[in-house]
Amino acid sequence: MRSMHKSNAHTAGSLLALAFLTGGALAGCGSEPPREDVSVAAVASAISATPALPMPGISSGAPVAPKIEEPPVDAIPRISSSERIPMPLDPYIISMKDLRTIDIARDIRAAVCMKSLGFTEWTAGTVRTWDPENDKEYDYLEYIDPVAAANSGYPRTQPDPKLLSPKTPAGDKRRPTGEERAAFNGSASQTSTGRAVPEGGCSKEGARGIRDEAIELPVDARALAVNSRISARQDSRVTAALAAWRSCMEKSGLRYPDPVIPRQNPEWASRKADAPAGAEEKRVAGTDATCQREVNLVGVYKTVRAAYEERLVAADREKLAAARPIMEAWVKNAEAVIAAAG
Repeated sequence: MRSMHKSNAHTAGSLLALAFLTGGALAGCGSEPPREDVSVAAVASAISATPALPMPGISSGAPVAPKIEEPPVDAIPRISSSERIPMPLDPYIISMKDLRTIDIARDIRAAVCMKSLGFTEWTAGTVRTWDPENDKEYDYLEYIDPVAAANSGYPRTQPDPKLLSPKTPAGDKRRPTGEERAAFNGSASQTSTGRAVPEGGCSKEGARGIRDEAIELPVDARALAVNSRISARQDSRVTAALAAWRSCMEKSGLRYPDPVIPRQNPEWASRKADAPAGAEEKRVAGTDATCQREVNLVGVYKTVRAAYEERLVAADREKLAAARPIMEAWVKNAEAVIAAAG
């Protein structure tokens, strides 16, 4: 397949700046079929789940990929390894480490703004716009080794320590006052002492020194990557593979409408990486991974998703190329903010 070439770029699969989205806990209990409303919400959340880069002047809301003509694909490889599969949009997406650098710098600048308004107890961690647990690239489906899953449950990874640094502000457990919140989010035009609050509050002021509001991002590669996930999930070749996976699971007495549901069962989804999995998680995970491998679910999904991304790159290649240096400038600005903070 043409698109599955080696790449050093991070996994495509999260939104850069269009929306502040997070994937919540997804339900599904043991071998009982989850309620339909829960499963639909879970699938939609998982497909669109993404780390956030809140920035001014960028609309909110997850991009929705319309139903479009299905692209042709080359021979579908059988995936039997968790090795990273590159995607066509990878070269246009800045790394998660860069996203986190921007987040940290934004919080530092917002704290400077708050202190200038007289809120001397405010720190860069009082209201933090990110969480180390969200510092993971995400895709709707990733390969799970059946033997490892049967022995250890669903894969759990620790936050990448490279995304943190000694200059990362610690979370502040102090709850902000009502006046502080109003100054931070811009719902007040001035403080009780008469100091003018910047337009949009200190939250937006924190971003102004990182992103030049006069320069628009031509296109967002991470937004396109989200659309590729949604389109692939709706593709007839993927839905056929999902039907085969469901049939395989039912043979073991496990009735789940989608692979998102069992791996996000609340009984074990919050388990830390260093905590052992229980017997039921191991049973479900082992069966799930075996069925996915049997029907080559990940191979079908990744191949189809790559085909959608190839189409998106072809349609927006010039804009994607122009957007990359703009985002890199944001990262350099953020690095300067962090360096100045000492």
